[in-house]
Amino acid sequence: MKQLKTFPAPFTKGLNLSRWLEKPTLDMVIADEFTRQDFANIKSLGCEAIRLPIHFERYCDASRGWAVPDRLWSILDSTLSWAEELGLYLIFDFHNATQVDTVTAADVESVLSPIWAQVAGRYRGASDLLIYEIMNEPHGIPIADWNRIAENIYRQIRAVDARRWLIVGGADWNSTAAMKTLPDFGDGRVMYTFHFYEPMAFTHQGAPWAHMERVRDIPFPYDPAKMPPMPENPTEREKMFWTEYPEKGTLEAVERFFDEYVAFSQSRHAPVFCGEFGTSAICAPQGERVKWYRLVSGLLEERGIARCSWDYYGSFGVFCNTYPECGVTVKPAFPEGLNVPLLEAMGLHAPEEVQ
Repeated sequence: MKQLKTFPAPFTKGLNLSRWLEKPTLDMVIADEFTRQDFANIKSLGCEAIRLPIHFERYCDASRGWAVPDRLWSILDSTLSWAEELGLYLIFDFHNATQVDTVTAADVESVLSPIWAQVAGRYRGASDLLIYEIMNEPHGIPIADWNRIAENIYRQIRAVDARRWLIVGGADWNSTAAMKTLPDFGDGRVMYTFHFYEPMAFTHQGAPWAHMERVRDIPFPYDPAKMPPMPENPTEREKMFWTEYPEKGTLEAVERFFDEYVAFSQSRHAPVFCGEFGTSAICAPQGERVKWYRLVSGLLEERGIARCSWDYYGSFGVFCNTYPECGVTVKPAFPEGLNVPLLEAMGLHAPEEVQ
C-alpha cells in the first residue's frame, strides 16, 4: 500500500542554528560568530532551510514598547542576505525559555504583537525564502488562550504581509495533541508545526535543563536486558521515565505518531513541519543515537514531512565530540569534525565541496 503524504512545504530538510541568538543578553552575542560561510557550509550538507531561534524578548527594549535594537536588526539583515544569496529558506523563530520549570506568560501577546509588527514591516519586501514562526513551544498557558493569541498574531502579520509563509505551533511545547486544536487558518501559506523528541527518556538522557542528569545509559529501542537500574531515591520524573519506557521506547510506539501528522495535514490541506527533532549526544550511545535518527528521519521522509533537526552544533548537533558535559562548547572544525554516520542517517551528507 502506498504511503500517504502530507501537503508539501516549500522545503524538505534543514537544521536549527542554535546558540547564537539565544545568549542571555544581546551584549553577549558575537555578531560574526556565524557568517555567510557557515550558511554555505550548512547548505553543502544537503540542507534547504535554516531555522534561526531568536530570543527577541531578551533583546528588545520593553521600556520603549519592545523596540528591536539596531544591533539585532543588523544581524538579522545579514542572515537574510546570506540566505537569499545561497537560495536557503530562513525561518525567523521567536524563541523563548524552554527549561522544564518555565512557563509562557499569560500576557505574551503584549510582547509578540509589537515585535512581529516591527519584523513584518521591515521585511515585507523580502523574498519568499524568509519565513516567520510566531512562537516556539508555548507552554504552561491554557491551550484555548494560546490558540486565540496565535490567531491574533497571524491576522496582524497578514495585515502587513499577505503572502509570506508562516509557521504556527500548538501549546504544550508544540505537542501533536495541541497542534490539532489550532485554528484552521484556511491559508495556503501556513505550516502547522510540531516537535518530536520521543521517547524523552532516550533523547534527553543526561540533559540538565530537563532535570535528567541521572537518566543515563537508556537503550533504544527498549531492551530490558540493557536497562540500567532506577536511580536511588528517584524523583517522580525519574520514576515516570522508568515506568513508561517499556511502552514508549519501542519502534512501534515511535512509528505510531507519524500517521497522525499525515491525517492532520490532509484534513487541513496544509503542510506540517517538524521544527525540532533530535537526540542528545551527552549520554546516548552513538550507535543507538544513529539508529534513532535513521528511524525518525525515514518516517518523516516517507510521509513528506518537512523538518529541521536540533541542532547544528551543541549537544544535539551533527559534529563529533563538541559538547563536553561541563557545558563548554567549542565551535567545531568544518568539515573535519562532522559526524558522518549521523548525517547519513538524517538523509544529509558530508560535503564534497563548500561554496
